[in-house]
Amino acid sequence: MTDAISGMKGSFWICATADGLYEKLAEVSELRLKLSGKPIDTSNVDDEGWGSEIAGARTWEIGAKNNLILSDSAYAIIEGAMISGEDIFVKALSEGTPTVGAKGFGGKATVQGADLLLASTTAQQSASWTIKGRGALSKLS
Repeated sequence: MTDAISGMKGSFWICATADGLYEKLAEVSELRLKLSGKPIDTSNVDDEGWGSEIAGARTWEIGAKNNLILSDSAYAIIEGAMISGEDIFVKALSEGTPTVGAKGFGGKATVQGADLLLASTTAQQSASWTIKGRGALSKLS
């Protein structure tokens, strides 16, 4: 028996304000959270030829892909933030909702990129988003 969680339970929630109502991004097909750290080199002659470092700044980024649903309220928030440059608040969940049993991560972010597939003879309309964290990422459990 495994404790693995199906990716089918994942969801992505967007809010325009820190204490507002989170809206679920409709028809998400892929959601990825990337965490990165940049070390600070502290190498010196006392390291006996070995390099050394300490932890530096950490960053986070979310990549989300969904079917393009123009009437989706979360889509409207992301689109507006992309155009205006305003911050949004996000919750990337492996299960639950923002108010019930939330398990995942959340934080303040900006929309850094959008790739909208508007016409194709082989695929439905879709959107791919790059959302970059602005500050700390919180674990939700």
